[in-house]
Amino acid sequence: MTRPPGKPYLSALAIQRRVRTLASSIRQAYQNRPLTIVALLKGSVFFVVDLLRHLDPDTEVEFWNISSYEGTKSTGKIRGLEHCRGNFRGRDVLLIDDILDSGLTLDRTRSHAKKLGARTVQVCVLLSKKRKRVRNVHARWVGFKIKDEFVVGYGLDLDQRYRALPSIRTLPSGP
Repeated sequence: MTRPPGKPYLSALAIQRRVRTLASSIRQAYQNRPLTIVALLKGSVFFVVDLLRHLDPDTEVEFWNISSYEGTKSTGKIRGLEHCRGNFRGRDVLLIDDILDSGLTLDRTRSHAKKLGARTVQVCVLLSKKRKRVRNVHARWVGFKIKDEFVVGYGLDLDQRYRALPSIRTLPSGP
């Protein structure tokens, strides 16, 4: 096994503790109301699975495979949204993503969920970068606020690598 890249940032234990706290708050907010989670793939995969283990078992889940990054930079274009479907008419939808960065991806997916009939659309992210947003997006639930650094692990990747790391690590920015 090769040595993990970069420097340690968030431990697996810290992440799991925070996921349980977020799930408790989400359960309270949607108490006695049907909830549909839309997980934005691929980055949110570990986060959404861990969250679901602590939510009500009747929570519906959709997976939307979208992307906007190449390497460590956003392309400014959302690929894959045209294939994202779901019947959300009158439903409360919770978008789950790995990271709130520029806001572009979450802004576009939130609008798309509303077009598909969602009654409400809220956002939950594992990480929120402290930086100026391209789009005004507010995440109701945030796992951790982080500096404007490039991170990998726990679902976050660099060109499809390092997702399986159980913790989150920082990488030097730029190639």
